[in-house]
Amino acid sequence: MKRLTSDLGAWASSLRFSGFTVLVVILVLAGAVIVSPSLSTYVQQQREIAELRESVRIHQEAVTEIDAERAKWKDPVYVRAQARDRLFYVLPGETQLNVIDDVVLPIESTEETSAKLSRIQDNWAHGLAASFLSAGTMPAGDASADPAPTDTAPTDTAPTDTAPTDTAPTDTAPTDTESAGADTPDIAPEGTEEITE
Repeated sequence: MKRLTSDLGAWASSLRFSGFTVLVVILVLAGAVIVSPSLSTYVQQQREIAELRESVRIHQEAVTEIDAERAKWKDPVYVRAQARDRLFYVLPGETQLNVIDDVVLPIESTEETSAKLSRIQDNWAHGLAASFLSAGTMPAGDASADPAPTDTAPTDTAPTDTAPTDTAPTDTAPTDTESAGADTPDIAPEGTEEITE
């Protein structure tokens, strides 16, 4: 370490400054001091020019969008569609249906389905054994307990046009025409109405 400092000291003492060297160093420093404000002003102006160009580009895009919107409003079909959507106007003879509280379902998956079939490795014997063992380990009280009642709403059935008859069934066999089904009416499934013209 001492050797390095002594080498640096020897090198510094060997330097000889002439008047010309001092004059050049002073001129370089004076030039840097004189040029630095102009250089900083130039850099700042270039930054402002870049910001203004970006602002002009954004405003030009906005003007382009406004021109496109104005061109749409010149189209009578677009104006009619906007009147229907915004003001709920309809043409004479039309009926407008509005969706209230429309629910947007989230996308479940963005993955595309494969065209090839895939096989799931499933051991049915293992599943059967697991089911048998888990059923055997359940407490006896749970198996005999009644299941919890479920709230089911009564289903609405369509009214039928048939009324029950009070006649007793007869023991007569159908004739040939009746067995062929020529005179028997078509019976509609329960809950549906048969429309005849």
